Amino acid sequence: MNAQGLVPWILASVLVACDFSDAQPGPAENPAVDADSPNILLLIADDAGVEQFASFGIGSAPASTPHLDALAVRGMQFSTVWAQPMCSPTRATLLAGRYAFRTGVGYGTAGIGVGGDYPGRPDPLAGALPELQENLRRVRELSARIRPSDTPALSYGLPRDEIGLPQVLRETAGYATAVIGKWHLADTRNGWLEHPGNAGFEHYSVTMRNQPESYFSWWENVNGVMEHRIGYTPRRKVDDAIAWLAEQDDRPWFLWLAFSLPHYPHHLPAVNGTDTPGNAADDQRTTLDVMLARLDEEIGRLLASIGEDVLENTIIVFVADNGTTGESIDPPFHPDRGKFTLYEGGLRVPLIFAGPGVPSGVSSDALVNTTDLYATIVELAGASLPVDRPLDSVSLIPYFATPERDSIRSYQFAEFFHSEYGASTGAFAIGDGDHKLVSLRDGIELYNLGADLSESNNLLADGISAAEQEVVDRLETIIEDLRRSE
Repeated sequence: MNAQGLVPWILASVLVACDFSDAQPGPAENPAVDADSPNILLLIADDAGVEQFASFGIGSAPASTPHLDALAVRGMQFSTVWAQPMCSPTRATLLAGRYAFRTGVGYGTAGIGVGGDYPGRPDPLAGALPELQENLRRVRELSARIRPSDTPALSYGLPRDEIGLPQVLRETAGYATAVIGKWHLADTRNGWLEHPGNAGFEHYSVTMRNQPESYFSWWENVNGVMEHRIGYTPRRKVDDAIAWLAEQDDRPWFLWLAFSLPHYPHHLPAVNGTDTPGNAADDQRTTLDVMLARLDEEIGRLLASIGEDVLENTIIVFVADNGTTGESIDPPFHPDRGKFTLYEGGLRVPLIFAGPGVPSGVSSDALVNTTDLYATIVELAGASLPVDRPLDSVSLIPYFATPERDSIRSYQFAEFFHSEYGASTGAFAIGDGDHKLVSLRDGIELYNLGADLSESNNLLADGISAAEQEVVDRLETIIEDLRRSE
């Protein structure tokens, strides 16, 4: 049996054990606070694959992101990171450190009756930029092969009994916690408007759905109360973050800042030093590049507001929730194999760490899942991992000491399913760094990622050899063992 499938949570043995089995989210009960504990700033981009960022050297036409490029120089980046193929499942892995088959979050939280009461569409903002909405027909075509059914289904949010990362940081290390930006994990079963608080955040100011109604006029859930906001969503989010940080005292803080950029609705925001007039609104690649440039500009503004003295004791983490949408994706990834799919264009995302204890200007190609941020952040904070349930999270801290070390993980895993039908009816992908197995509704595919990152050559297209059967059997056995570890 593959040990990684059953015991990725053994990291708890090197930390102070903490049983959260009866814990309920609420005010921390005076945990010991280490004055030297680092602040932690988690920055999340929405729909931005690794090929969009120049520092990773993967894409053919990356966006202009000078602040993130500088962050990569200042810190360490991981180039072989899998998220899940869309937003809610990845956000659940970050929040709970567990795969989707354990939490039930295998698809974007949606469905009739899943969400609670929600106001009507807000009034548009006069003079706002034109926005291009999502082509749902195209999205359905791309995801048809991996949906368990053509019938609309329910996909629930993160169950209330999952132990959220901010809850761990608050209750075992005394952190102040806040989430600002996109949420998309709430339903009527986990508290709806109160879910971010139930997950452990003391303060929250979030959009509840997959995208704002408009980047210029939207509904915001502020500590359980819906407010109509106008302006420009990314700027307002950074303003909110700056205001919350200014209120912090001597407690270490954890801020989860989830941008909507560059998610739909696509538009051409103003960016310093970028000349956008003349770009067609339906030029999706150019539009995405401009949205990413604005994301980078807002990140730069936030970091400048924090100041070097505070940044010296702040761990900054930058990640994305899934790959780029097909109409905006760049080679080597194919337009039909971006977000909503289990191919590299849908799964492979950027990951950068910077701050105290993180080496500068180095990169690792070790296998990483977004689940791994849970154990990594808990260890960085000096907090304690839960020991009452299996975690699928591997701390990345050993790479800070030895960036060139072999991969701790022996495989990566991603899956896609509707909560209503269950993980066994969905699709999955598993890779060991060389080979990748993709299991879809209409069969399986096998790729050699070392030689074929674009996944252009399905090794099983002309039948299966004995050697290929051995690879398939080995990867399927890992999946079977993993799912039995529940």
